[in-house]
Amino acid sequence: MDSSKKFMIVSVSGAILLIILVSCTLAYSGRDNTLMSDKSLNLTINGFNVELPLAEDGAIYDAISLSSVSTNTIKLNNETGATVKIDEKGIGAGKSMDLKLDTLSSNKLIKITVDNEKDVKTIYLRTLSSQLPQINSAGESSYEGNYYAALATGGAALYELNNKGEVVFYIAKSQQEANGETYSDFKKHTLEDGTVRYSYQRVYGDSNGIGTASGERVILDENYKEIKTITLAQSKFAKKGDPIDGQDFILIDDNHYIVAASQLVLVQNIPEGLSASSMGSKVVRTLIQEVKDDKVVFEFTTDSHPELYGLSVKGNDYSNATSQSPDYTGFDRMIIDPADNNLIVSFKNLNTIMKINRDTGNIMWKLSGNGDEFGLTSEQKTSGQSDIALTKEGYLTIFDNGTSTGQTRILKLKLDEVNKKVLEFQEFKVSGETALADGSAQRIGDNIEVYTIGWGQTKEGTNAISEIDFNTGKKLLEITLPQGVSNDRVQKIK
Repeated sequence: MDSSKKFMIVSVSGAILLIILVSCTLAYSGRDNTLMSDKSLNLTINGFNVELPLAEDGAIYDAISLSSVSTNTIKLNNETGATVKIDEKGIGAGKSMDLKLDTLSSNKLIKITVDNEKDVKTIYLRTLSSQLPQINSAGESSYEGNYYAALATGGAALYELNNKGEVVFYIAKSQQEANGETYSDFKKHTLEDGTVRYSYQRVYGDSNGIGTASGERVILDENYKEIKTITLAQSKFAKKGDPIDGQDFILIDDNHYIVAASQLVLVQNIPEGLSASSMGSKVVRTLIQEVKDDKVVFEFTTDSHPELYGLSVKGNDYSNATSQSPDYTGFDRMIIDPADNNLIVSFKNLNTIMKINRDTGNIMWKLSGNGDEFGLTSEQKTSGQSDIALTKEGYLTIFDNGTSTGQTRILKLKLDEVNKKVLEFQEFKVSGETALADGSAQRIGDNIEVYTIGWGQTKEGTNAISEIDFNTGKKLLEITLPQGVSNDRVQKIK
């Protein structure tokens, strides 16, 4: 007998009535043929949960993350009692599908239909989230590499742009979805064996209670899928799981990395003459921690070097009269010098860049600031610098915010580290552009003076990213953001 049909004989007033009850395919297959206005689709898109109400036919929603440079993975989490199609491709409950997008655009939508044969709803996903700020671009870079940035102000978002300034990947959350969460320092890592990783800082508000962008480092695979998160490891200076800072992060391989953290500590080693409390002073120290195979192999703390207290130009309230957490060093950036594998670190509140021995923790030299050892003139010294980098030819480049002069500039120096002399010094300025905080500069290519500049929080205007050829004085690419919206750091990486 056909299992989709049932027969029943009923006697009514002496007559025989044959009632054939047909269990239609809809019911038999578990369909819910009621209206769907009070239902929703629960999807996981590239690892992020998205709830899509079915109340309004034709409604348009945002995904938290999409990409046009890798395949997107979509999973349907809930049973709907209906046929669900995404861009005309069916998907069942508990199943996943891949979706390739050629471009991300506010005009390009992903179509989702939900049909239970009584009610049909069609809804859409924007491929370019409305939670991203308006990103306007002009020009086109002829140099290889994409741009990686995260918002410092204006929302919880990070994004990757191609050489035309078009978004090719993003993570963006609404204020409700973010719940106080923000992002910083989004970048690409190519490991020694060619493996590609991406990382960014997930910031949980003021999670360390002292006003720094603390949280955890999120590691993504080559397809932008989250594979792990990183916080501090257990050591004499930290507890396992303590938050790290979002200013910088070095990934050497999947099990070897360097992080930094700001920590509120009580110290007794502040030199005389700096108005320290006789009972001890509270300060924010920087901890740099190198971890390999889950074990701490190197640590450096700024409070282990009391000579740094007197070099601070900001956050030096050692009496704690006005601040209970003075950040006297202001850790900002760190890079490994491939010439000797030691760390070069920038501290904006010291106006100083220093090299730190990765074996001993000793400070090898200090550049700029009140403790400068290279004989820089007052005009050459940096103030509030927010980025450093090394070129392949061994030049040190610095994004000097110029907080003491009001003139932001890019510096390029060749150092004689043995004799502590500056062999070459160049500066590049852009008229009318002043970065108050954040910001970055990176020389593109070899033996050319083309720089990718992230303007950070600017004094005036809406410029966010510029690529400039200082040999010709021409801008190759210009990216602008709305007033009040800014990036923290921008890197161009092949």
